[in-house]
Amino acid sequence: MHLTQEHHILFSCLQVALWPLAKHEVLPVAEYNANPEKLYRLAASQGVLGLTLDGMPREFPVTDRALRLRWELSVQQMEFRYKRQCEVLKELVLLFRSQGVELMLLKGTGISMLYPRPEHRECGDIDIYLMGDYDKGNRIIESLGIEVDTKSSKHSNFFYKGVPVENHKTFLNVSDSRTDSNLEQGLHRILSEQGTDTIMLDDVPVRIPKPDFSAVFLTRHAIVHFLASGLVLRHFCDLALFFETNKERINTGFIEKMMICENQFLLLNSFLAIGRKYLGQPDGFFSVSKADSELAEKWAERVLEDTFCPRINRKERDELSKMSVLRRKWTGLKYFAASKWKYDTIRKGLFEQVLFYKSVRYLRISNWR
Repeated sequence: MHLTQEHHILFSCLQVALWPLAKHEVLPVAEYNANPEKLYRLAASQGVLGLTLDGMPREFPVTDRALRLRWELSVQQMEFRYKRQCEVLKELVLLFRSQGVELMLLKGTGISMLYPRPEHRECGDIDIYLMGDYDKGNRIIESLGIEVDTKSSKHSNFFYKGVPVENHKTFLNVSDSRTDSNLEQGLHRILSEQGTDTIMLDDVPVRIPKPDFSAVFLTRHAIVHFLASGLVLRHFCDLALFFETNKERINTGFIEKMMICENQFLLLNSFLAIGRKYLGQPDGFFSVSKADSELAEKWAERVLEDTFCPRINRKERDELSKMSVLRRKWTGLKYFAASKWKYDTIRKGLFEQVLFYKSVRYLRISNWR
């Protein structure tokens, strides 16, 4: 894809922010007549506003006082949300522990700890797994007068002191996908055999998965997002930092075998290729042939183009709930059809298989609301 001046500056900033000890060279900014307002909007849309500010070279000053203030306020709000999430997470750990329930954190704050400045990683909701005590956990939350939404077969949803929380019954969408069902079994096997790691939030120990578990979980989570709505640069930053930080602890042969078996390996290597080429991730993780490496880099370019220029813009997707049923179904079908190439990267024929499944589901009366 064609990269603008703002793209070049963005990647340069991210490399400096993600790998401060690597001494990445700052781009000769004078050669790039980049627009600070466009750079701000680009970084915000890709979930890397704080990281971009961290790595911004001094010779690229944001001279617009209003823009500088807006940028700094946005990062301050991000820092506040992160601090709030950490406080809520600590409370939840202690709350469940007091009732004999152990909490394991999925993604989120655990991944943020890999960043040079954890508070500058964009955060969303808190994903937790209660080590088999899903129903008991929901009852504990309901006993506090908090409404728990259990419509999803994968997880329940609730707000704890204003912070959204997902309590996972399963790690993946096992009811919708055979791939997820197979990987779910693998994740439970890893958890059973390897146990958990621990991070400290002040004086509160919080369980997180072992690296082999997270390698599978993060990869599949990213691929599902990629298929459904597309990824942003923050996802690639997560993967690059995770795999580089844990390269000595991940059983690469085991992960490679599992990903190949479920046709996920090409996309994983494509995601990591973006990390290497654009985000400063050190070369190599899996040992692949030259042909496979070239194929991954080829697909990486298309994945990156989809990241910056999705076929259906995010605003249109955000407005789906306001549309009539017919228009919403049509828009969803239009986006799905435009994503056929994504399914083809996994397995030829997968698109048609998923299309049949979606068609059957669309015909259900309960889905026409």
